[in-house]
Amino acid sequence: MARLLFLQNIEYEFLGPMYISTLVKQGGHDVRLEIGNKLEDFEPALREFRPDLVAFSIMTGSHKWAVEIARQVKERYGTATIFGGAHPTFFPEFIKEDSVDMLVRGEGEEAVRDVLDRLQAGQPWHDVANLTVKKKDGEVVTNPLRNLRRDLDDYPFPDRDLYNALNGRLDRSVRNVITSRGCPWHCSFCFEDAMRELYDGKGRYVRIRRIPKVIEELQQLRDTTDVRTVYFADDVFGMSKKWLYEFLPIYKKEVGLPFICLVRADLVASDPEYAEQLAAGGCKSVFFGIESGNEDLRNRVLVKALSNEQIHVAAERLHKAGIKFRSYNIVGLPGETLDDAFSTLQLNIDIKADYPWCSVFMPFPGTELTKFAFEQGFLDRAFEFDSLSKSFFTDSKLNGPDIKKMENLQKFFQTAVLWPRTLPLIKKLIHLPPNPLFTAWFGLIYFYVYVKSENKRVFETLKFALKNYRHVLAKQ
Repeated sequence: MARLLFLQNIEYEFLGPMYISTLVKQGGHDVRLEIGNKLEDFEPALREFRPDLVAFSIMTGSHKWAVEIARQVKERYGTATIFGGAHPTFFPEFIKEDSVDMLVRGEGEEAVRDVLDRLQAGQPWHDVANLTVKKKDGEVVTNPLRNLRRDLDDYPFPDRDLYNALNGRLDRSVRNVITSRGCPWHCSFCFEDAMRELYDGKGRYVRIRRIPKVIEELQQLRDTTDVRTVYFADDVFGMSKKWLYEFLPIYKKEVGLPFICLVRADLVASDPEYAEQLAAGGCKSVFFGIESGNEDLRNRVLVKALSNEQIHVAAERLHKAGIKFRSYNIVGLPGETLDDAFSTLQLNIDIKADYPWCSVFMPFPGTELTKFAFEQGFLDRAFEFDSLSKSFFTDSKLNGPDIKKMENLQKFFQTAVLWPRTLPLIKKLIHLPPNPLFTAWFGLIYFYVYVKSENKRVFETLKFALKNYRHVLAKQ
C-alpha cells in the first residue's frame, strides 16, 4: 500500500482530489488531505502518515504557495511531490521548479493511481501516461495523454470523507456534484477550449453521466451528509435538454433537495420551458456568463457566441420562473475601453441581475485570449505567469490607459448593479488611485452576494471568510 497526502491552503472542497482519492483507495492505497498555510500546519500528518507522495492540485496564482511548501517538505522529509490542476496542465514549464518532481496534465485519476502502483511495486514511473517527470539527473520526460474514459460512470463516486478536516470549519451544507465533464463551446478566455485541444484525438471530450448513477450518488450524499443544497458544478448544466427534462422530474421525486447550477444564457433563451423545468425541479438560482456588455467584443474576441438579446430573454424567463441568477463579468479585457466596461455594468442593471459577479481579466496560461493579449501588445513580452496575483479580484497585468480605473470599477461593480443610484458617485470614485478602502468595500459586498447566491449559512461563512479572505482580496 502506497500513501498519498494532499496539501491545500484554502478551506474548500474540490472534486478533483475527491475523485482521485476514491480511485486510488479502490486500488488499495491510502489517501489523506490536510489544510493549512505553513509547513508547521502539515507536520503532524507528515510525521504520522509518512506519505510516499505529497500532492498539490493548483490553479495559476496558488502555484507559488504550493511550490514553497513543496520545497520545505522535500528539504525536511525528502518526500516526492506531484502537482496537478489547471496550472501544470497549461504551463508544463512548471516542471522546472526545483521542488516539483512530477506533474499531471489533464484528467488525473488513472495517472495518480498508476504512480502509486509503481511506488508500491518498486518500479519506475517515468513512462506513466499524462505525466511529466523530472529525473534525478535533471532530464525531463513528457509522456502522451491517455485516451479519455468514455463512460464517466466507470469512475467510483468522489470520496466525500476526504475533506472531513473541514468539519466545524466550513459550512458544508452546499455540496458539489457533476453530471458531465467538458464543454462544447469555444470561449477564448476559458481553459476548457485549451483542454479540448489537448485531448484532440483522445476520445469524446464532452461526456454526460447516466441519470440513474447521478441519482444514486445524490441519494447517497443526501443520506450520509448534512447537505441542504446541491451545487451542480458542471461547466454547463443541462447541455442536453433531452437529458435535462428527463432528469429533473426524477431528481425532484427521488432526491428533492434545492439546487443551484451553471447554465448558458442562450440555452435558457432557446426554449420557454427551460427555466420553467429548472424551477419545477427545485432550482433556486443559476449562474451564467455575460463577460462583456459590448456584443462585438464578447463574440469577436471572447468567442462567446452569445447576443445581448439572448441575455435579455434569458433574464426575463428566469425572473418569470422565480429563479434568481448570478452573472459572471470581466473588466480589463484586452482591447476593452472604459466605455465598454460601463456597458457591461449597464447590461447587468438592465437585466436586474440578482447576484452580479465581476473579476479583473487574468491572462492565464494556455488560453487563446492570453495569446491574443501578447500578440496585440496588451501584455509585455517580458510578462511572466509567476507575476500573476493569486486573486482575480485585485489588479490587472495588462497595458492600457484606463486600466487602473477598471480595477476600481471592478471593486464597485456589484454595488452599482444592486443599487444603481450609486452609479454617479462610482463614476467619480474610479478616478482615484486604487486603495485598501475600495478593496475592503468590495470584500463586504462580495460576502453579501456570495452568501445569498449560494444559500450559505451566514455565521459559518463569516468564519470561513475571515480565515480565507486573502485568497480573494490579496495580490500575493
